[in-house]
Amino acid sequence: MRAGILRHRVTIQQMVETSDGHHGLDETATTVAARIPAYVQPLAGRALERAQQIDPRTTHQVDLRHRTGLATGQAVIFHDPDDGDRTFEIVAPPTDVLEQRRTLRLLCKEQEAA
Repeated sequence: MRAGILRHRVTIQQMVETSDGHHGLDETATTVAARIPAYVQPLAGRALERAQQIDPRTTHQVDLRHRTGLATGQAVIFHDPDDGDRTFEIVAPPTDVLEQRRTLRLLCKEQEAA
């Protein structure tokens, strides 16, 4: 993958349960990877139709350099310079594009702004 294509920055986060000290658990977000280069694009047309066959909630595709430790349920925070930070959830297992361990494709859904 050419470096110029990866013009966006994303942070990958995972929810981790920690003890609250009173025999309970709190969920906190832990950063897996911070501000890594990626390409975030909304899906449309046939690409959207194919992605929604895997998971009907899919709205966006995120391509990034191959890395381990990514899984469904993790959050992808897209640092959009125009609109501010947007949060996506990975809804399908990461796909190794061309099976060359160079590029990972994440199918995501955008989470509602709070």
